[in-house]
Amino acid sequence: MIPTRNLAIALIATVVSFGTLYIPQPMLPLLAEGFGVSAGEAGLLMTVTMLPLAFAPIVYGYILQAVPAKLMLLVALGLLALNQACFYFATEFWHLIGLRLLQGLLLPAIFTALMTYCASMVPAAMVRRAMGYYIGATILGGFTGRLVGGVFASSFDWRSAFLAMGLMQLLPLLLLLRVDADTDINFARLDPKSIWRVLQNRNYRYMFLSLATIFFAFSGVLNNLPFHLQDMNPDATPFIISMLYLGYLIGAPVSFLSEAIGNRLGDARKGLLLGLAVHSFGLVMLLLVAFEGLVILMFLLAAGFFLIHALLSGLANHLASEHKGVVNGLYVSIYYFSGAMGSWLPGYLYEGLSWGGMILALLFILALCGWSITRLNPDLSAR
Repeated sequence: MIPTRNLAIALIATVVSFGTLYIPQPMLPLLAEGFGVSAGEAGLLMTVTMLPLAFAPIVYGYILQAVPAKLMLLVALGLLALNQACFYFATEFWHLIGLRLLQGLLLPAIFTALMTYCASMVPAAMVRRAMGYYIGATILGGFTGRLVGGVFASSFDWRSAFLAMGLMQLLPLLLLLRVDADTDINFARLDPKSIWRVLQNRNYRYMFLSLATIFFAFSGVLNNLPFHLQDMNPDATPFIISMLYLGYLIGAPVSFLSEAIGNRLGDARKGLLLGLAVHSFGLVMLLLVAFEGLVILMFLLAAGFFLIHALLSGLANHLASEHKGVVNGLYVSIYYFSGAMGSWLPGYLYEGLSWGGMILALLFILALCGWSITRLNPDLSAR
């Protein structure tokens, strides 16, 4: 399927918006040094933006019902571009935290509207493929944001990186003015009763535990790798740090091939355990390599993580019947909450236990992930 013009515009907006989420990551050591904060405190720049995404299915469902997607995107993207420009005037670390928190309040609305657009702009038979494009765009956006942060912070200063991303935000904003189609936003709301009904299924409990542990560990590595590299090479620039995230791009083909990999192995648990083994091997090897090795190992870490992420997402939707919206909403909440905690708490492990101690702690977390995978039913068919 070749993306239509409207779908292509939605995908461009997805790339730019996800770039906003991840732009500070390669600049964290620079920002920590400039504002005199610790690695753990610097990690809050990622945490405060991810946390609203975690609570979006609970809170935003009461706000975004029947809101036209085009209007939501135009307003939110415009405010996001203005927010990026405000970074130029930030002089205290709490200014950065406040601006990133505002981004976190805007991004859930943007991501929800974009997912709605991607699903509604194609025939029903093509929805799964369109969502595959969307996932690929989120991965490309994650790398793009880190690259922009690294390039501009190295060539000019960190403020210019946010300004550049704000200018990039204007591109999808202008393109959306040419989109003639529109749709309403359908956002699944979570409530205690619906959550409890889903968690009564043991497969969901162990799937969500697997997701939380693997993304916590992956986020911990992604956020503290810049500090580790700067310890290894004090002259490392944000651009060099951003090159560490090249391996993140492998997530797109791995996500597309995840179903075929699971089918080839004949057992969904084997596919999940393969992803965990690849990720764990990459984590162990982080203790033994120099910079060049770090770049290569990021491919392993990302491949293992995205294989698990894609398989779990597919399995959760496969098992969902009457509560599919709740299952997906809970999946998104757990995904971003664990990512938010992983971008924050391991920073204190890094400071207190050093790089090696943090890696060993994350390996213990991955052992819990492995245990939860083995607790899944072999055929994943029990309701």
